[in-house]
Amino acid sequence: MVTQDAKNNTLLDQPDSFGWVSIVVHWLTTIIIIALWFIGRSIAEQDSVADIDARRGLHVTIGLTVWLLLLFRIVWRLRMHHPRAQGQSLFIHRFARTIHYTMLAGIALMMISGPVMVLFNNNTVTAFALLVHRNVASAMLALVLIHLGGTLKHIIFHEDDTIVRILWPKKR
Repeated sequence: MVTQDAKNNTLLDQPDSFGWVSIVVHWLTTIIIIALWFIGRSIAEQDSVADIDARRGLHVTIGLTVWLLLLFRIVWRLRMHHPRAQGQSLFIHRFARTIHYTMLAGIALMMISGPVMVLFNNNTVTAFALLVHRNVASAMLALVLIHLGGTLKHIIFHEDDTIVRILWPKKR
């Protein structure tokens, strides 16, 4: 039985809206992952070994620093589920949820493959981890574009409160 206090709690997700924890963690991880993606993509573009090592070191340092936050993001979403947008069909809700969970799986794979590259000096293991890391990064870009497409769909065609839900919790 859900109490009235639980229904009025804007920290936690509700069946039809995100709470402050989800909103803050969503935007923090969004900023971090975008930064890591750009830094990671720029590693190969460096001219000197020293610049490559510096850029890789920055990427690794940020990745390891935020590792627990990213893990929290994954566990939180798996426990809290996805609030359903008002008027959203079950098919669209499941499609969006699948994209979200696939992005979380991509984050998890990168959280594993990144440290594996740093910890192992085995050329075969390191090469495989790098292959996984790069391919997942590319797949994540495609998933993010699909996610942004869904955002634009809501803004342009539905004019509903879906976008507001990830910016501010719904008042009860």
